Amino acid sequence: MVDKTEFPIPPLAKQIFLLAAAAGSEARIVGGAVRDFLAGRPAGDIDMAVAMPIEHASEIFRKAGLNVIESGIQHGTVTVQTDSSIASAIEVTQTRIDVETDGRHATVEFSFDWEQDARRRDFTINAIYVCADGSIVDPLGGRADLHVGCLRFVGNAGQRVREDALRMLRYCRLMPAFASCGPDLNAVKALRDHANLAAALSGERIAAELKRLLTAQGASDGISLMNACGVDMAALGIPLVASPLVHFPAIGQSGPLSAQGWLARLALIMPAGSAGPIAKRLCLSRRDARCLSSIDHIGVPELAPTLAPQTDDPTIWQRAVWALLRDGINAGLVYALATARAGVNVDLVHATNIACWDPPRCPISGADLLSHGVDNGPALGEMLRAIEQTWVGSSFTLTRKELLAGL
Repeated sequence: MVDKTEFPIPPLAKQIFLLAAAAGSEARIVGGAVRDFLAGRPAGDIDMAVAMPIEHASEIFRKAGLNVIESGIQHGTVTVQTDSSIASAIEVTQTRIDVETDGRHATVEFSFDWEQDARRRDFTINAIYVCADGSIVDPLGGRADLHVGCLRFVGNAGQRVREDALRMLRYCRLMPAFASCGPDLNAVKALRDHANLAAALSGERIAAELKRLLTAQGASDGISLMNACGVDMAALGIPLVASPLVHFPAIGQSGPLSAQGWLARLALIMPAGSAGPIAKRLCLSRRDARCLSSIDHIGVPELAPTLAPQTDDPTIWQRAVWALLRDGINAGLVYALATARAGVNVDLVHATNIACWDPPRCPISGADLLSHGVDNGPALGEMLRAIEQTWVGSSFTLTRKELLAGL
């Protein structure tokens, strides 16, 4: 099936089209950006394929003044930029076939055959190409699958999963958005039969898929499929329970909750107290590991009423979160987790207000206590904490003079 589309081709992609054609070859846009555009969704990052060995393509790009980063050249892929800005980057991959795979990484071989390139991809909806003239090449019927809401693997589902076990998590991530007719039976069988392969995946790759799943709409459906097929146990070593997500709306890609919001949703569906093993399995950064551990420990259901929005006295939640914000904890996520754990719907506006609140500074510092004869040491810290509690308990109204008078 070939027709025309008004796909928004960025300047760098147009340049790659021209460079490939001048070299007697061809480039095409392929993958998620094409899929999302055809589904009426905002198109994300552009990926392209070029029908020439990637080393040859890289040389052509460099001679044209483009910046080429050998991000995955052993797998036939480079990243091309017009400058140092990652916003302008396009990932370019040679048309290829997989000649060997261990379930995590494939050994690839160049192929001039575009249909062979399509047949090595994960899903039919990701194997739709946009050519330089705007025409669509759809060798595997991906556009028809988009139209009817069918997410299916290319060819044999089990083989696709054996080639790269991460495709099981990717199926669970894309299923809520692109499988309105329900999970494909062949895909479900492949996930159940090969779930154990997820145990060999790197933590970083699993974390990247979970983050994208847990920030999107319909995450509960994807998590439920992971759990039903045993992919969660194999990938993480723990079961995930999707049902509490009904109380915790998707956070989205922007705002003060976005960067670590997926960790709060993860804490909600994992067994309480498992932050340590999960952080280790996912190879989380120290910052994210600290966040997951903190909100898991602090965000207990009993805290929810105190953190809830209060029309009569907003200082109730402010008093509850002051120390959290002082200690660098995202109190908005603590509120969201505690509330969802309590079975109450999360107010994302309120969670954002908490995360954005600029707390007042206590008028008493350690220097003040030293100047009043308090010896430096553990006792000073304990006294300062007690004074802070008194000041917070006054709804932040006690003055420095009044606090010092109590020494």
